[in-house]
Amino acid sequence: MAIEKLSISTQTMYADLVERAWSGSVSELTGRGGSAYTRPAADGRRYLYWQPPTIGGRRPAAEYIGIDNETNRRRIAARQETVVARKERRDMVRSLRAARLPAPDKMTGDVLAALAEAGAFRLRAGVVGSVAFMCYAGLLGVRIPASLARTGDLDIAQFHAVAIAVDDEIGDSFLSLLQRVDKGFAAVASPLDSRRTLRYVLRKGEEEVYSIDVLCPLRGPERDRITYLRALRSHAQTIRYLDYLLYHEINAVVLHGAGIPINVPAPERYALHKILISPMRTSNPRSQAKARKDIDQAAALVLALAELRPDDLADAWRELLDRGPSWREKAVRGLKQLPADPRQILVDLVPDRFGDKVVRVKKSGK
Repeated sequence: MAIEKLSISTQTMYADLVERAWSGSVSELTGRGGSAYTRPAADGRRYLYWQPPTIGGRRPAAEYIGIDNETNRRRIAARQETVVARKERRDMVRSLRAARLPAPDKMTGDVLAALAEAGAFRLRAGVVGSVAFMCYAGLLGVRIPASLARTGDLDIAQFHAVAIAVDDEIGDSFLSLLQRVDKGFAAVASPLDSRRTLRYVLRKGEEEVYSIDVLCPLRGPERDRITYLRALRSHAQTIRYLDYLLYHEINAVVLHGAGIPINVPAPERYALHKILISPMRTSNPRSQAKARKDIDQAAALVLALAELRPDDLADAWRELLDRGPSWREKAVRGLKQLPADPRQILVDLVPDRFGDKVVRVKKSGK
């Protein structure tokens, strides 16, 4: 099955935006823009001011910068460069969205912008789930089904060791950060320990309209199911198999505002992790729907990666299968759910890893 590639110009623009977003300043992401002007005073000197743009028909008060001298002119020049850089990035985001690359809803974009401004992704937090999936169109340069990138929630994850090693943290508590976006966000007490929060939700009346989960890999039997991530200033639910997904995260950008710099899993690990966990999502209709989406996302990525990065896909697949019998058993079960073409691709990549099980999977597909 042929994949649809994005134009070279679109691929180049996305790569350029990633570079700019990750090398730019936070003010490029969140600043309001504006322009400088001078005002003479009675003493004969001139003073510099910065006029923010009009918002909602209201003109904000000008900000006093200082006397018109070389030092303050340099400060003004730096601000003007930031305004130009932010405008260029916003124009790139609009162009990429016009090229039909997936983009988040406003709530997701605003939450990610707040997290990026606070430094969460600089501290190596990662975005997993469908929000990460939408970034793979630009990262791989292929068209992906827009329906597979839709989501009403957000998953943020970080290794516990990383949260300690970075020796830094976001400025506000995780909840305070979210409440800057919408004051309606509330912390949900963990069912395992009511003193701890693993989940944050936004409700309209009785209806939950948005949720954010904080996750951490569960490695070995000794760790509790809840841990504290100092860098994110939040507790997190520890999840098995998440370490495979988060290993060697990559830089990406979400098409919102001036482009939000985030970390996402490598696409080959994302695809194979979905295959691994999909058989475990059978407890209720909602979980079953997520499992079907897992398989559809995995299939789309396997087809693209087999053509664009077959060696990366093969290496990640071998690593997963070599992690032990439990991993292989779940991988076989997930593999059986894939459509014929991507399933055949994975079987052919590592025909020596399953033995007879590979033959059965290979011949039983639709």
